[in-house]
Amino acid sequence: MKHYILYPLLALLAGCSSGPYLHPQSAVGTNALLERTCPGPKAAISFAPRSQELDWVHVLVYVAPPGTSSWPGNLRSTDTELRLFGRLYIPPRLRNLNTPDQRRAAYKQTDPALWVSADSPLVTVTLATGQTYQVSIEQLKTGFDPKEQSSSSRKGTALGKGDMDDFTLTFPAIFVNGEKVPMAPIHFKKREERYAPVLNC
Repeated sequence: MKHYILYPLLALLAGCSSGPYLHPQSAVGTNALLERTCPGPKAAISFAPRSQELDWVHVLVYVAPPGTSSWPGNLRSTDTELRLFGRLYIPPRLRNLNTPDQRRAAYKQTDPALWVSADSPLVTVTLATGQTYQVSIEQLKTGFDPKEQSSSSRKGTALGKGDMDDFTLTFPAIFVNGEKVPMAPIHFKKREERYAPVLNC
């Protein structure tokens, strides 16, 4: 009986492996989980405008390795994919609400329409070998609503054939509602981590 308790406990203490993933690093931005409430590697990197009016609207950059599932269709990617998505935090109208009247007034208001755009759809890929090329990103061609496109599971754009384990992405100027989002080149390198599991994720 003790073995039935001991083995799961040891597995829990050992933690879960993230599996190989592409870890982003940049001089600007904040590393972020793919799902806010579930543990795992910080496989995305988040950027936001500086103004108080829009600092709650984040644009996340995630590069999915081959074999990562996507929707629609729950298909597994065969190439390394760039996926962009939005994440919304507390807007200014809902901050510092100290009285019932303030809360009632705030909840009667609505947030502005949001739109992420770019001055070019081209992202520059620089491999560890020094080779450089550009990839046209569909989401940057059309722009997107960060409220509607808020999942890392949406199918992205292939950055190259098959597996890529060490490269840098340089983005064009990105805007939220016309305000430029501070960004810098992002270096991605394959790594693996362990983390504590959560049963409801």
